[in-house]
Amino acid sequence: MNPDLSAKVQVALDDAAAGETVLALSSALARELGCELAVVYVESAASVSAAALSVTQVLPHAAASWLPLRPDDVEQGFRSHAARLRLLTERLAGRHALRWSLRVLRGSLAEAPSLLSGESTLLFLATAPPPGQAVWRRAGPSRRQPLVALAGDDGAPGAQALATATRLARALGGVLQSWPPRSPTGAWPAAPTSARPDVLVMTRRAVAPAVLALLPYPVLLVG
Repeated sequence: MNPDLSAKVQVALDDAAAGETVLALSSALARELGCELAVVYVESAASVSAAALSVTQVLPHAAASWLPLRPDDVEQGFRSHAARLRLLTERLAGRHALRWSLRVLRGSLAEAPSLLSGESTLLFLATAPPPGQAVWRRAGPSRRQPLVALAGDDGAPGAQALATATRLARALGGVLQSWPPRSPTGAWPAAPTSARPDVLVMTRRAVAPAVLALLPYPVLLVG
């Protein structure tokens, strides 16, 4: 692993609702590896374009009627999300005595792996969690252990992805499992399982970025 590229754990997200979960996961890995935590908030270029259309409307929280959505409203929303993420990052980094940074770029979450290419070999990609999904917290006596899923690339995970997933599972006090789970005969994949991983680890080019951005759980791209 290139020492310059592995010196930080990078996180890309486009929704503050996903922030607490993915920052907890990424800060645990950064502490385990002794790395900087580098957070990147991705402002949606599509949202800005949509707000520029005269027909675009929004239904405010607890409101009874639709209102026009203006570009200034979107920009204010971006600033609010970034401020919340800064507070979350500062709190978690302080708890683990981590070096950290936060920056903003405009585009889409699907573009993040290419936009951030060459900056780090460890990139968490966070989508908004499904409604009602609990925020990840370290396993306690009454909680199930976090599930770190390791996706195979052409049937088997790469050595770097395996090593990283192992370190992440240790940092979380969780368990590591191949994903999708292997069948009893060793075939890949097996039948779907009801267990939802807390994070999916895979090599950086195993799946198209547009598909990654739609997954209902955080992804850690390695390489």
